[in-house]
Amino acid sequence: MTDADVHLVAQPRLDTVVTDFYIDARRLRSDYAGMAWIGDRPDAESGQLGPDYRQRNVESQLFLPDTHWYDLDRLDDVEVQVSVGLLQVAGTALRTQGLVGTVTEPVAEFFEHPEGLPGVGLCLGLRGQIFSNLGLSYRVTVLCAPEAVLRRGETPQPDAESEESDSAG
Repeated sequence: MTDADVHLVAQPRLDTVVTDFYIDARRLRSDYAGMAWIGDRPDAESGQLGPDYRQRNVESQLFLPDTHWYDLDRLDDVEVQVSVGLLQVAGTALRTQGLVGTVTEPVAEFFEHPEGLPGVGLCLGLRGQIFSNLGLSYRVTVLCAPEAVLRRGETPQPDAESEESDSAG
């Protein structure tokens, strides 16, 4: 159960074809990156997270919005790398750094399409307990055979909320 909202803001996915050093085979490298705001989104004017201090559980499986859809039977030699970095912890009313709590090791997993379409997509899994709002950057790299991709993922579009705040400023 998740007591904290998690908002994913993706950067454009980067796809490149690389050569596997050991077997001299073509591989598709897809880099997914973005931000995960846990608890609340930052203030549009200041960029700071609000000081909402209370213990909250985080357990989220978030479909990456620009995921490719992969043929599960062709992912037998897939390699996945995940990294997450803490970017922002909300400040306190006394202008000191807030408490983090814990966010355990992130995972990337393949899940079936939520609407039953063929293929599996990529999810970022985050879990832990937090005491304030957090901002995390994430990067997931997938290396697989190019023919494992059933259909390309769409490039994420800006939120209507973000467009409104951009046009107001």
